[in-house]
Amino acid sequence: MPRQATKATGNRYYKARMKAAEYSEKLLTRAGAAECLPGVTEDSLKKYELDITRPPNDVVALMADAYNDPTLRPWYCVHECPLGRDFEEIPEMPPERALLRLQNAVDGLDGIFKQISRIMDDGKITDEERPLIPELKSKITGIRNRSEEILAALKSAEAKGKFE
Repeated sequence: MPRQATKATGNRYYKARMKAAEYSEKLLTRAGAAECLPGVTEDSLKKYELDITRPPNDVVALMADAYNDPTLRPWYCVHECPLGRDFEEIPEMPPERALLRLQNAVDGLDGIFKQISRIMDDGKITDEERPLIPELKSKITGIRNRSEEILAALKSAEAKGKFE
């Protein structure tokens, strides 16, 4: 059994690989993982796991698929990609909980649509309407984030072949 890389243990990419190694022994080593990641060398993987360099987004997508970790993409977007700063990290949770969180977020969707419709009705934003926009954007972003949670939970359950 390979030694545990002590410098990499806190690294998100390393953690994802080790969790995946519970189901695929090939992923226990960087060499084995590199074989599952087209175009990624063992040395590159080492640099990503030791926080020497940041992986490009296409490599993160490959890792997420190879490691069967749907939360890796949004984690990367939240923590390493400047374009994803308005996303929340997707916590691991049972699909049932993700569904309840989405349902609670969507419950107010009809009211959100009505408010946006009233604002857009005359084609201009008045001084009274302007303060409503950040709150509406926040609510819509929350619904998007809850949708990402349910998608991640479903993908994880599908990969395992069961709901936990």
